[in-house]
Amino acid sequence: MKQTNLYQAGRLLGRYLAPFKGRVALLGVLLLASIGMQLWAPQVVRDFLDAAQAGSSGRVLAGTAVLFFLLTISQKALALYNTYLSEDLGWAATNRLRHDLAAHCLRLDMGFHKLRTPGELIERVDGDVSKLAESFSALVVQMFGNGLLLIGVLALIFYQSWQFGLIGLAYALLMFGAQAAIRPQVVAVNHAVRQEYAVQSGYLSERLLGTEDIRANGGEGYVMARLYPIMARIIHWRLRDEILGGISFSSSYMLYVFALVATLGLAANAYRQGQMSIGTVYLMVYYVGLMESPLKYIRRQISRLQRAYAGIGRINAFFAMETAVQEKPALSSDRRSQAEVAAATLPATAPTVRFEDVSFGYKDKLSMVNSQLSIVNEQSPISNLQSQTVLQNISFELASGRTLGILGRTGSGKTTLTRLLFRLYDVDAGAIRLDGVDVRDTALSDLRRRVGMVTQEVQLFEAAIRDNLTLFGNYDGERPFIPDSDIIAAIDTLGLADWFRALPDGLDTRLKAGGKGLSAGEAQLLAFTRVFLRDPRLVILDEASSRLDPATEQLLERAIDRLLQNRTAILIAHRLGTVQRADDILILENGKLIEHGRRVELAANPGSRFAHLLQTGLEEALA
Repeated sequence: MKQTNLYQAGRLLGRYLAPFKGRVALLGVLLLASIGMQLWAPQVVRDFLDAAQAGSSGRVLAGTAVLFFLLTISQKALALYNTYLSEDLGWAATNRLRHDLAAHCLRLDMGFHKLRTPGELIERVDGDVSKLAESFSALVVQMFGNGLLLIGVLALIFYQSWQFGLIGLAYALLMFGAQAAIRPQVVAVNHAVRQEYAVQSGYLSERLLGTEDIRANGGEGYVMARLYPIMARIIHWRLRDEILGGISFSSSYMLYVFALVATLGLAANAYRQGQMSIGTVYLMVYYVGLMESPLKYIRRQISRLQRAYAGIGRINAFFAMETAVQEKPALSSDRRSQAEVAAATLPATAPTVRFEDVSFGYKDKLSMVNSQLSIVNEQSPISNLQSQTVLQNISFELASGRTLGILGRTGSGKTTLTRLLFRLYDVDAGAIRLDGVDVRDTALSDLRRRVGMVTQEVQLFEAAIRDNLTLFGNYDGERPFIPDSDIIAAIDTLGLADWFRALPDGLDTRLKAGGKGLSAGEAQLLAFTRVFLRDPRLVILDEASSRLDPATEQLLERAIDRLLQNRTAILIAHRLGTVQRADDILILENGKLIEHGRRVELAANPGSRFAHLLQTGLEEALA
């Protein structure tokens, strides 16, 4: 396990240090220079003592003292700069790791995200990596630097006297042996600590998001009662960690005392017998005593690295997670072998949508996720979710430029159908085609550029309206820049000019996190403008006006009319006004298609389910 951990740590650090080769080389050179000065300084002190004992002139002694002073000052300055350089390099490298972890997290499918709270994911992306960032300086400056210093000290001691060398070697080997004996327990305990912190982060983030409902319903006591056991488990594992740290410190310190006593006794005997000068006695005692410093730092950093090992394992496990929604590589023809197939490109026109015998059920991915991330334990069980078939053998076609209205009771599969079209999930059987192209054969970026979706829940960020409407696309060099004039033109096109002119700072008006301070209608208007700016060819509106007051809904209806022009559209609605906009109607019940046809024809047919819904009232019949 030790080799595996070291290999994983080295591989991970090597990958993210590769872009900083020059800075790594500079750090190595400065580190070697600092160690060389640290080993040379006691040699100067020995020369000073021997010269003083031999009655050398004051000029010689003063020159030796100045040399020692310059060496010490230079070594301390280099050590300080090395620490700064290693910390800066460590955070630069691990920030790239954070970027890759966040990007990987965003690529994972909805099945993964539905089983994870934001707090848990933040702990994966930042908590574990922060431990690794702290350990980088320890590894480079403390572990590597002190390791070289220890080797240098032992080499110089053996060069002077093999007896003193054996004392130093025995001291080092016994210390490392003691650390190796408790290392497995330290790694296991620190893994448990990180695991419990992840559970706590997930629990707190979920409860804090629901503060309003918790306080309104008097749930504070229950929330705190569930929090206490989590905190108790953290304290339990932290105490075990402290106990192991105490054992590590005590054992290493006792070994240092024994080594120093043995060195003093051997040096005193050699001096009395005239085998050593006073300067050499000082040098041997100093070098053996100097071993305590690198061994102490190595012991401390081994403990820190052991804490980081758990994070390294969890980081690698996180990277090993694969999304269930796979896409074909978009490779150029000169890079693609005959066995590889590039992702198909969707046409830039309003597509024809065809579902071919589509079936789908939400699967239980909990066991797979837990086995790879190991963050759920027996104290915080999650019930085993069963696979549930949501859509069964759905087949229909929506012609280019037409609007389809989807009706059905809650749980009938309406939203699931649109999620499959957007490839938040992949079908279990059958196929979904846009202009004859299977959506699984397209690049996700191309599909989601051609398809726009607006749901009831609009995600808004704490940023300027400009950034919320472009989804920060103007900061991405690979995406086309959207000038302010185009944004304002889109707002005017959707009939939102009056609303926009009322903003205090125009496009620079900053929104609060989650769109706080905006009405539901204003949030929906922003979502419509966001989609309009992307200019998709297929638009999906999922209950987009179900929570609005009549005045705001009227404004929104005009925006919908403009948004759907020259586009294929799918509407999910409970309200009659929204349904009347549809050219075709599709009705789902318990995941099955029970009726599909032109709206006018179905409405005129008294035996149709749609005509019955119109007579009964959509809101009442579909509640």
